[in-house]
Amino acid sequence: MDSLLFYGVMLYSVLPNVYFRFFSKNVMRCISCKGEEVAITFDDGPDPRYTPQLLDVLKEHGIKATFFVLGEKAEKNPEIIKRMVQEGHVIGLHANRHIGAPFRSYRGMKKDFKRSLEVLRGLGIKVHFYRPPWGLVSVISNRFIKEYGFKPILWSIHASDWSKYVDEKHIERVLVGKVKAGDIVLLHDGRGAEGAPQRTINALHLALPKLKEKGFKFVVPTKDLPYSA
Repeated sequence: MDSLLFYGVMLYSVLPNVYFRFFSKNVMRCISCKGEEVAITFDDGPDPRYTPQLLDVLKEHGIKATFFVLGEKAEKNPEIIKRMVQEGHVIGLHANRHIGAPFRSYRGMKKDFKRSLEVLRGLGIKVHFYRPPWGLVSVISNRFIKEYGFKPILWSIHASDWSKYVDEKHIERVLVGKVKAGDIVLLHDGRGAEGAPQRTINALHLALPKLKEKGFKFVVPTKDLPYSA
C-alpha cells in the first residue's frame, strides 16, 4: 500500500513538477530578448492596502509590470484591476484561491479555474498567462493549462519577500545586486507575513532607480511575442 501511494504521488505531482520546472518548452522561466530586459512580476493580489501604493511606485518610475492575480481578490477589488489595465500593466491568472495544485482534486481544480476565469472575464480581462500557486502543478492542472491555452510563466529570481524573516534592505540587495539581464523577478503584492508587501514597496522605492541606472529595461509579456517593451 505504501509503495502504491508513493508511485501515485510521483505520477500525480512530483514528475509533472520536475518536467514543468526544468524541461517543458511551453514554460517561460526567463526572457529571450536582446539587450538588458527584465520583467517584474507580482503574485497574490490585488490587495487594497498595498497594490495601489505599488502602482504609484511603478507609475512614478514609468515601469510596467505583470500581476498574477487571485480571482477572489480581483472580484473584491475591481477598481484596482481597472487601474492596472489603464496604466498598461499585464494581468495573468494565479488561481481563484491560493491552494497548490498537488492538494487539489480534479473537481476542485476545475472549479477554481472556472471561477477565476469567470471573475476576470467579468472584469473585461482575457487571460493569456498563468503562474500556478507556489509554482506547483499536477497532472490535472497541466490538463487545464493546456485546455485554456495558457502560457505558463515561472521566475528566475526572487527575494523571499513574503517571509517574516526578510526586511526591505534584503529585498533591495537582491534586486540591485543579483538581478541580471533576462531575469523574471518574482515579488508579491498580497498574502505572506504581516506587512510583507509594504516591505517590498519600500524596497522598490530604493531599488528601481538603481536598476534603471544600470541600464535595465522593464518589459511585460504579450500574447504574440514572448516579451516587449
